[in-house]
Amino acid sequence: MATLTHSYKPHLFRIAFANKFEDVIEKLIPRRCMIVSVSLILAGLGIPALMALGLLPVNWLLGFMAFALTATGSVSSLILCGEI
Repeated sequence: MATLTHSYKPHLFRIAFANKFEDVIEKLIPRRCMIVSVSLILAGLGIPALMALGLLPVNWLLGFMAFALTATGSVSSLILCGEI
């Protein structure tokens, strides 16, 4: 006996829906460079928060590191978003 083969033709509606769904997913996933920028900002804001809670010692070096991390993350996110 011979095997029957069925050819599968997807409907145009299904193809259009799949393409739109892929476009939406692509727009929702953040870029890797933006994740780095936002994590630098959060790290820079987290150091003073830990100092305020008393988990880190309050000194100038940590304060300057927090300022530098926040400034670097902010400038890089502005550059990557196209504002600068």
